Amino acid sequence: MKEIEDLANSVKTQLNLEYDESSVNYIKDFIERNKMQIDKEQWTGLINSMGAFLGQCIIENYGGNWEMEKDTQTICVAFDEKNKVYPFAKTSKQFENGLEDSIYSMYISIPLVFKIALKKRI
Repeated sequence: MKEIEDLANSVKTQLNLEYDESSVNYIKDFIERNKMQIDKEQWTGLINSMGAFLGQCIIENYGGNWEMEKDTQTICVAFDEKNKVYPFAKTSKQFENGLEDSIYSMYISIPLVFKIALKKRI
């Protein structure tokens, strides 16, 4: 999914970030600082950009691959057939619900939630 990787790289370059935990924390705060200044109808572009960056951070640090689910056409990061995360959905939830649905809290919980799937990589 080259388009998603290109979008993630664009965010990384424009905001001078790395694919790491501190950058995910920065994006979490960036969303909170900026979402109120943008009409809800225009959130989609930011959700797509920030979700692509979040997903690429997950892939770079925890493994997995971008995948589109056949039945729902939902894009996710899949660690294996049964273990997946949904960076675009999570980013959208933070836009809607604020820090109670933080992308950062999801990101740092991945090693705990997916410890069996990630053991294959470690």
